[in-house]
Amino acid sequence: MKQHHIRVNKEAEDSYSFAVGDELRKSLISPWKIPLLPISLPKRILSHRKDKAANDALPYLVDCIFVYDLEKMRLSDQKSFINQSLNYSENSIGIGIGDSLIDANFRHSVPTRREMDIEPKEWNALLEKFLLGIIRAYRPKKFVFVGKYPYAGLMSVLRKCETENGFYWIHVRGDLETIEQRSEKFTKSKSLSHFTDHDTIVRNTIFFDHEPSDEVGKQLKSIGVNIISTPEHAEYLVLRHEEYDCKSLLMRNQTVFILPSAQPSLGQIPDYLLPNLVVSDTEEKNETILSVVSFRKNQRKNKSPLMPVEAKIDLWLE
Repeated sequence: MKQHHIRVNKEAEDSYSFAVGDELRKSLISPWKIPLLPISLPKRILSHRKDKAANDALPYLVDCIFVYDLEKMRLSDQKSFINQSLNYSENSIGIGIGDSLIDANFRHSVPTRREMDIEPKEWNALLEKFLLGIIRAYRPKKFVFVGKYPYAGLMSVLRKCETENGFYWIHVRGDLETIEQRSEKFTKSKSLSHFTDHDTIVRNTIFFDHEPSDEVGKQLKSIGVNIISTPEHAEYLVLRHEEYDCKSLLMRNQTVFILPSAQPSLGQIPDYLLPNLVVSDTEEKNETILSVVSFRKNQRKNKSPLMPVEAKIDLWLE
């Protein structure tokens, strides 16, 4: 069963003191219940404990909730990140604060304080109430805020929730000292540029974790592909050994050739990474390598292989 969703814990009605106080209140309203308190109070506490345990055992409903502070994100920020981040998982939802400058599929939206023309304290209270309702309704595993600084309403949400391995902040241009101070409240924080900057790999290069035959080397060279000794820079990797983290390599958008015997050790590979994974028998390996490399070389032309935003988010949220 799916578990480990973010929970709203610090609410008065969820406390044992509230349950006891509510039972006493009912007895004061109906005095005939006072003699029954020695029975009704333990019964109420037991019922409250069962309800709390049942709520804690509920499965999560969505992988991640992304909240975008659109007022603080430039057009270039929105174009390079929003739709890509929502593709991180089919089971994630987006919430926009303010008006979007691009066509994006937000499940919900919140007007900015400027749009509502109200005082900061009132707007933050509304934001807190809205986000707590969203967390209760969707029971997310993770919650990611994308913006310059987290609002007071959001910080109040963090204080009322179990935040271990739950809340993340992707900051969009801000004072480094302020970012460092507020990052302490989050599981992790990272600059937006980490996800949107291009990580280029040297095109038309291939790495072997074993000595390739002279024939293969000549054939690769004839089509303009060079063998290099640094796997982190290679566009293609041919692996016989299991010492490499194939998932990380695939997330960097590197094409990986492996033997069928290595497949079980890979574990679950996201669908968006599968096009870069090539499984081939030893007998057909050289032919497969040359075929794939030639095809990709003609297809990519001037494009450099990049680690996609989705993969960077996936690695960061692990």
